[in-house]
Amino acid sequence: MRTRIMAWCPSPFISCLFRWLLGALFLYAGVVKAADPHGFALALYNYHLLPGWMINPVAIILPSVELVVGASLLAGIWTRGGALLASVLLVIFALALGISLIRGFDIACGCFSTSSGAESITWLYVVRDIILFVMGVHIILFDHRTASLDLLLRTKSR
Repeated sequence: MRTRIMAWCPSPFISCLFRWLLGALFLYAGVVKAADPHGFALALYNYHLLPGWMINPVAIILPSVELVVGASLLAGIWTRGGALLASVLLVIFALALGISLIRGFDIACGCFSTSSGAESITWLYVVRDIILFVMGVHIILFDHRTASLDLLLRTKSR
């Protein structure tokens, strides 16, 4: 079954490109948020989606998760797990953005900047997250381990 799916799959370089792009985005977002947990906590608070007691733990834990996901995808180790986690996070992010837009909130995203003066969210942010989600699903389904640490480690162990 898997080989039939792989037969019509696009070039292995596409999944590698998607992996590196998602990895770099998650790594960058994690670094920005980890550098300013207070600013990120304020961005989370502005969404009014989490109970107050969850804001600080999420503001501390989420950047670490994003850093691990980004490193996993860039290095190509535990790639499917990293892509799965990235895809789940992107669905959550898209839902949070969509709910906030429907509610009429004029807030900064908190995605790649913790500044309260950052651009306000728009439906393009939701579209961006959906496109990134599709890239994550593509990695889960079609990753060929091109230029990955997983492939290098498996080759050396043989």
